[in-house]
Amino acid sequence: MGGNHHHHEALHKAQAGCPGGARPLEPRSKLVAGIIFVFGVISLGTPWLLVAALIFAAGFALRGGFTVGQLFKKLALIFPFLALMGIPLLFGAGLPPAPERVELAALILLKALTAMTFTLYVFFNQPVEEMLEAMEHLKVPSAVTTVIYLAYRYGFLFIQEMQTTLKALQARLFRAQLSRQSLPVYGEVAGGLFIKSLNRSETVYRAMAARGFNGKIPVGRPRPANQVDLVMAAGPVVFVAALLILELVVL
Repeated sequence: MGGNHHHHEALHKAQAGCPGGARPLEPRSKLVAGIIFVFGVISLGTPWLLVAALIFAAGFALRGGFTVGQLFKKLALIFPFLALMGIPLLFGAGLPPAPERVELAALILLKALTAMTFTLYVFFNQPVEEMLEAMEHLKVPSAVTTVIYLAYRYGFLFIQEMQTTLKALQARLFRAQLSRQSLPVYGEVAGGLFIKSLNRSETVYRAMAARGFNGKIPVGRPRPANQVDLVMAAGPVVFVAALLILELVVL
């Protein structure tokens, strides 16, 4: 974020990552459409309507530049969490699972998959800085966007610090396993990372304060939404609204 130069540079990178160099959609439109679509999906209570919403979300993700393999790989990251939610729901009352438990588990899994699929579409080929700028332009409190941006930026440094620590342990022939000898090492490593994080956050705060940081990251002017942006943003909203009306009126 910060300045039109960085804004245009981020946009140029996003265009380079899109299929055929296509212009990514205006981020405010995508965010608003994504929020409405996800909340609409959460409100649905009919499995076959949720299947339709999932197919629609997958189609939008594929149109946005995902390949089938990329989309499956991204969604596979949440499969273990879905299994942790679904298995107790299905078999919590013994075998065979009751029909209402099967329906409840299906509803939860379909809602999670659909919401995640459309969220991937919203953020795919869109720089995080540009999405945070869109949140600022949509009047999201500056404290929220600033915390998200800093967490995103310094999360990578934290991961790098963890990788460095792991390499140091491996160089000392440490084997990662659950044993009485390993647990004290895990505790010392976690404590060391925590102290380093506190020291780094204090250093970052002092550096930013010395440069006149007032709690709000400056943003550039919003990119105007054109007709294509508005039509693409209206599509998911109209579709999920039609599903909700169909469920309320017909079913």
